[in-house]
Amino acid sequence: MSLTDRALPLLTTLLGPAPGASPRPASAGFVGFVGLVSFFAFFFGEEQGIRAEPLVYGAWRAVVHGAFPLTAAALYEAIVARRERLVAGLGAALIAACLLTRLLDPPLIRENPTSWGAAALVGVALGAFALRRLGLVSAWGLGLGDWRFWAPRAGAAIALIVPSAVALVANTPSLAEFYPTHKAARGSLAALAEQMLGIGVDFLGWELLFRGFMLHGLARRDPVLAIWAQAIPFALLHFDRPQVESVLSLFGGLLAGWFCLRARSFWPLFLIHWAQMIAVASAGFVW
Repeated sequence: MSLTDRALPLLTTLLGPAPGASPRPASAGFVGFVGLVSFFAFFFGEEQGIRAEPLVYGAWRAVVHGAFPLTAAALYEAIVARRERLVAGLGAALIAACLLTRLLDPPLIRENPTSWGAAALVGVALGAFALRRLGLVSAWGLGLGDWRFWAPRAGAAIALIVPSAVALVANTPSLAEFYPTHKAARGSLAALAEQMLGIGVDFLGWELLFRGFMLHGLARRDPVLAIWAQAIPFALLHFDRPQVESVLSLFGGLLAGWFCLRARSFWPLFLIHWAQMIAVASAGFVW
C-alpha cells in the first residue's frame, strides 16, 4: 500500500470526504467576478491599509477583506435573481464609499473610524440580509454549515495547535522576536489583549475572504482548483513572516480549504486561526 493510499483515509476522517462537484456550476464570467473582487480586496488590504491602533487597524482590514466581498456577493446574486437588488445595492454602495474615501481622501478615513465603522456595519447587515432572503448564505460558506461535523474537529485542532504553537515559539527565536507584532503589546498585558481583539476582528474578514468568498465561490467551478486558488495567495501574503510560518501557511491553507468545503462554512477556520494567533502572541509576550 502506497503512502497516498494510507494517508487518504486519515485525511477523510479528519477533514471529510474529498471535495466533489458543486451542485451550482459556475460560468467563466462568475469565476472572473470572484477573481476581480478578490484582487481588489488584496489591493486595498495590502496597498491601502491604515496605520492605527490594533482594533481600528483590524476593523479596517475586516471591511476590506470581509465586508467588501460579502456585499459584492450579495449584489451579484441579487442581480442574477432579480430580487433584493435595492437592499444589496445599498449595502455594496456603503462599502464602496468607504473604499473610495480611502483612495480619494485618506486622512478622512484615519480621523473618522467611528463613521466608516458604522457605515460598514450597516453595509454588512444589508448584504447579509439580502443573501439570507435569497437563501444563499450557505452557498458562500457564511453560515454555520455542518457544525456537528466541524465543531468537535475544530475543538480538537485548537487543543492540538495551541500547545504546539507555544512550543514552536518558545524554541524558535525568530518567532519569539516577531510576536506580538504590536510593540506596545510586548510589555503590556492590556495592550496584548487589545491586539488580540483587533486580530480577531481582522481574521473575521480574512477568513471570510479566503475560506468563504474565494473557496466556496470558485468551488462552483472546480472544488480542487478552488482549494489551490485560495491557498496560494494565502501563503504569498505570509512571505513577510518568519520563514517557518511562510512555508507552513501553504500546507495549512490547503488543509483549511478541504476542511471548510466539507464543513460548508468559514467559521471553523476563523476560530482555529484566531486561537493559534492568541497562542503565538501570548508565547512571544512571555518569552
